[in-house]
Amino acid sequence: MSKIKNLIYLFIFTGALLALKVLLVDKVFVDLGHDAQVWFTSGLLLIVLGVFVTEKYFTRPLDVIVNVITLFVVLSTLDNVSNFQLYWPLVAYSLMTAIIAFVSFALINEEKDRNYLSQKIAHSANTVSSFLGSSKMLFSIVFILSIFSYFISSLESNSLINKEQMAVLLMIAFWGMVILVEPIDKKLIVPLLEKMRDKNKPKLIGKIVKRSNPDVIYVEQLPGSPNLNAGDIAVIDDIKNLHDSKDLVHLMFVSELEADNKKYLYFHGINSKAIDIAKQIYVHKTDSDIPEAVTISEIYKNRDNIIGFVHTNSDIDVIKIKMIDGVDENKELKEGDLISINFYKNSTKYQIINVETDSENIDGQSKKGSKIITAQQIGYWQSDKQKFIDTGWVPSINAPVFIEASMEEIKITNDKYYKVGTVPRSPYPIFIDFEESVNHHTAIIGKTGTGKSYMAAKIIEKMISNNYKVIVLEIDQSNSQSLSKYIDQNLISKNQYTWTCDNKNKVVNGKNVNYDDWKCEVDYNENKVFVVNWENKSKTQDDGPLNQTEGAIAVINNIIQYQLKNRGEKICVVMEEAYDFIPEINFGQQDYGSPKVSRISQVFLKCRKHNIGFLIITQRTALVTKTILYNCHTIIALQTFDETSKHFMSAYINQKYLDSMSILPRFRAIVVGKGSSCDKPVIVDFFDKKLAEEIDKKKKQAENESKEITPPTTL
Repeated sequence: MSKIKNLIYLFIFTGALLALKVLLVDKVFVDLGHDAQVWFTSGLLLIVLGVFVTEKYFTRPLDVIVNVITLFVVLSTLDNVSNFQLYWPLVAYSLMTAIIAFVSFALINEEKDRNYLSQKIAHSANTVSSFLGSSKMLFSIVFILSIFSYFISSLESNSLINKEQMAVLLMIAFWGMVILVEPIDKKLIVPLLEKMRDKNKPKLIGKIVKRSNPDVIYVEQLPGSPNLNAGDIAVIDDIKNLHDSKDLVHLMFVSELEADNKKYLYFHGINSKAIDIAKQIYVHKTDSDIPEAVTISEIYKNRDNIIGFVHTNSDIDVIKIKMIDGVDENKELKEGDLISINFYKNSTKYQIINVETDSENIDGQSKKGSKIITAQQIGYWQSDKQKFIDTGWVPSINAPVFIEASMEEIKITNDKYYKVGTVPRSPYPIFIDFEESVNHHTAIIGKTGTGKSYMAAKIIEKMISNNYKVIVLEIDQSNSQSLSKYIDQNLISKNQYTWTCDNKNKVVNGKNVNYDDWKCEVDYNENKVFVVNWENKSKTQDDGPLNQTEGAIAVINNIIQYQLKNRGEKICVVMEEAYDFIPEINFGQQDYGSPKVSRISQVFLKCRKHNIGFLIITQRTALVTKTILYNCHTIIALQTFDETSKHFMSAYINQKYLDSMSILPRFRAIVVGKGSSCDKPVIVDFFDKKLAEEIDKKKKQAENESKEITPPTTL
């Protein structure tokens, strides 16, 4: 009971006792004499004082000694001890109790281990003496003996009920009320008052067993305590929960753990306050009186989207997240999902790139399995620039981490941007800036069937709408998988060129040519895609498949000459299956192509000065010359298996992203580089399901058309 409640009970029972004595007992029993007053002085009055003042929580050995001394003082005032029944047995009982209490008081030492023999004796004596010598026990014996000694004879009467009987019954009833007031208050009065006054009064949940820092708290749940849901609020207080809610540390329930047949509750601290760690170790659930400082906190407002907390070994670029148990199934977390952490006044976004299992110690003995998420920083979204900016710092340990909740579409305002896709599970677009990506060259790599040709076609169509001149170099246009099949046919120029190589004869649109002297007669002013197609029938080494390089050099030189006359033009050269035009000279036994590859590399390097960019498309980087490939400063990487591609990408992304390249789903890519709207590498979904169905439909149509097309003949 609280101090105020004890004080109220003390006044009520003391007043009632005085009224009982003065108004009833003294008037009914007028001839009993002085000794009979022991029922009051050493009986009920001392019981009341003991229950509500001296021993309201527990009885100490010193309290027992004081009780015995008080009893002896009262008994010494009796005029005739022979009239008091069992006087000497009572004295002996009191002395024995006092001796036991004195032994306990003399031997007990809280600083010593309780396993010592002296401490076992001391604590055992304390248990016995506090029971035998408590005010309830000792003075109840005095009260009962006084009733039998002085009042029992007055009850002998022929009448059924008389004044004497009523007085004695009221005395006994009063004694019973004092003895039973504590359990009645606890089991009946308090629950009734709680239901009448406040249904949301904090309820005891359990005891803190681990506090790794002010914000991470583990509680051993007590049997019968209320069940909690993620996001419920609790407070740390002493076991009685007597403090004002505004002065307490508030916690948010995160998850439930089970280890070694024990149930633990994981809480996260919301407001940091100084607490008495010796007393305030109990956690109480609360649904009301939550301070404003708690309700406005980010973790409380966004509690439905929390997935974990920043873990150790995090750095500026990559963070570790201790995941809340079971949240991955509830939220269906996957690689590539976007998460956010609030620090430095910004909501910094991270992308999940890996997850590992781990274990942790809860209470010094029990261990529990857990999962640790690895996430790459993307940055914070700057709305005016419509791009992610690197935050440049690491969040605090145990900072809450949230799954991205906003799904409001973000529309790109700059028409010179091409939206590659969106970050998975978010509305944030990742785009490439043509001014950067084309001028500094772009590469799209990925195995067959991952969607790179369709992506390239969409990029080309966007370039045309931005007044770029686009020249596509490809092999065997009749093939159903050729790039030109994916481009909007209304955007393809009719002035296409077909180059056919047959042994020593090089024929371009029906005319014998020398590549070095060939001049392309094409109207570049036409705002359409110009396709240069190779039909290679040569079986010799000199005019084999690698000699498309020679033709590509002629085309590029022709483009340079055009651009010198039209310096304001923006031009992009697209190489479909780039290894047909810029092969790796050290691959296999193809050293015979070295001069040609070196020559096209030189031409490539000077193109940027002429405002000519390249879009390189390939499924295997091992076959493409690295001189050109490493000069592509924007990379879009789709699923790929070969180690050469991973080695090439290691110059742009970390190992975790490299590990992801071989398991990227269809229509998912890693975008990185100068032209990207994100300073960091980022995984994007570049097509939705409807577009995926459209791609498959176009492929089937192209395959059907290719069966009907007669292979082009040399004119």
